[in-house]
Amino acid sequence: MEENNCCGDAQKTISGCSCSCGFLEYPDQSEVSEPETPSTTASREFLSRLEDYARSLGIASMGYASITPEVILAGDFKYKNAVVLTLKMDDELIGTPPGEEAQAMNDRLYDELADLTFRVSDYLRENGYGAVAIHPMSGLLDLTSLAQNAGIGFKGTNGLLIGPETGPAQKVSAVLTSISNLPQKASEHSWIPEYCARCGKCIKACPEDALVGVDTCCGSTVLLLEDRCLGCSEGCTYCIESCPFYSKGYETVRSKFMKLRQKLEERGKL
Repeated sequence: MEENNCCGDAQKTISGCSCSCGFLEYPDQSEVSEPETPSTTASREFLSRLEDYARSLGIASMGYASITPEVILAGDFKYKNAVVLTLKMDDELIGTPPGEEAQAMNDRLYDELADLTFRVSDYLRENGYGAVAIHPMSGLLDLTSLAQNAGIGFKGTNGLLIGPETGPAQKVSAVLTSISNLPQKASEHSWIPEYCARCGKCIKACPEDALVGVDTCCGSTVLLLEDRCLGCSEGCTYCIESCPFYSKGYETVRSKFMKLRQKLEERGKL
């Protein structure tokens, strides 16, 4: 265990952002122009139609969050609210060893999510709302933290978003919007870091030692060293494949962990 004097989150990232591949800007591929005077409020009925539309495209989960300074990595944004989207990673990709084939599959999934993100942006624009699509590889926002703030899941030790629909096997994107009354919800997944601290399987599974445990003045934490991580360069998914949230499922992990935590509380060990 290395030493580090910094306290903070249970998982941190060194060199860049969490779950993106550099600070890259992508052109706006929306086919619908921004409205001259974007609407700023949306009815529950419209948001329900928006969610149905996104799911019809194949979006796995969707939530809403504010753009806070903590999630901004680069750039300046005129809209301060976001529709956050996730797309499931398929088992074939996760089961493919790191290399050219896995990387090609990974890139195609990013391209697919980008296309769906622009289509959601177009849908908002068609209905009179301002919308700016954030490409899932742009690196402009910490999309994992944004999704966490949207209540979709929680960041695990591997630096990835872990949620009930797909565990850690997902990509994240967002559409910034002029809608100011998005219904944001509190997270139901804040127990995940506690589970991850007891697990550590992703740390052992990483062939490049990209996940490093360090001691801090407040205990211990895990650093994600992006210069070692092969996720973006070779499509590596070992930290996903080894994760119980992927292999056993979110509800199974949650149920067993809650029973364990209850026993520990009864014994006065928590």
